Amino acid sequence: MIKYSKEALDEALLQAQSNDISMRTKGIRFLRQASCLEVGTKNTYPIRDWFSEAANYTKLFEIIQSEKDPKLLWEYLFLIKMYCERYIDSAHLVKNSETFIAKKENMEFKIKACKLGELFLVHQDASVRQAATSLLWYLKKTSEVWPIIIELMQKKHDYITLSHIGIMICNCFSLLNDDRTITDYLGNIVAKKNLISLKDAAALKDAVSLALEKAPAAAKKAGFNSVSETLDNIIAELTKINKK
Repeated sequence: MIKYSKEALDEALLQAQSNDISMRTKGIRFLRQASCLEVGTKNTYPIRDWFSEAANYTKLFEIIQSEKDPKLLWEYLFLIKMYCERYIDSAHLVKNSETFIAKKENMEFKIKACKLGELFLVHQDASVRQAATSLLWYLKKTSEVWPIIIELMQKKHDYITLSHIGIMICNCFSLLNDDRTITDYLGNIVAKKNLISLKDAAALKDAVSLALEKAPAAAKKAGFNSVSETLDNIIAELTKINKK
């Protein structure tokens, strides 16, 4: 029996609606684990089919918006990002996926995901805001996330937060050096100069230095020595772009 069957995913969605937080946690984590599987195995086809059903993801987004627990919200936002990244945007890597790629529901899912990220960008919990910035950066490649990241890094120095921020910074540098056209979740072109400002890059450099000073173990585990060098490279690249 396939672990991530339609029936198992249906059950997890029901658990996520429970008043019992332990039951909600169980359901949410099952769905998150499903979203994180490597695509293309026999286990992932029923996951893809389930998440791409409008009735399922509509209910999922409703549940997320009504959830109050910050830890579970973090799990949900990470789940949504991973599904977009692995199942929708990497669908071309899976054989015989033409029908799935053509589904209008994929774009609808991303639109809902973007609205969700914007909703939680101002959440009172720092971990939820961090997860929202990660989701929005992935979808929109928007510079609006960096001031929020800078603010977070002045107060929050745990490994999970720092590692996700480090990934975002490294991705930003990769995009700045990519010769291909950069697009957002709607297919709109994103200019390199709009990915991040020189001011924010410099402020991020200071925030990384602060993290290395205040929480050296977590920052070093998150690779912040190399992240600091990456920011130097970002600043240099932005300086070149601004001179053009």
